[in-house]
Amino acid sequence: MHRNLQEEQQMLQLKAEALRLKLLTQQARRRQHTEVDWLALAEQVPKVGLAWRLASVPKRLRNKVLLGAGLLALIWWRL
Repeated sequence: MHRNLQEEQQMLQLKAEALRLKLLTQQARRRQHTEVDWLALAEQVPKVGLAWRLASVPKRLRNKVLLGAGLLALIWWRL
């Protein structure tokens, strides 16, 4: 009887480990999927037009926009 309890405990531990690994792989897939979506979205932005409009705005506003974009990039990169 004692041996059956040990085997059952080991089986439950293995099942818990398998479930933990499954959850980790799903989280990794979601992270990869969202990164690909962000890259696809970034490629759709007309970079030349955006740079031209940014260059033509007043210096004070341009600095605020660049600072905000830098902070957003830093926040996104740390996640």
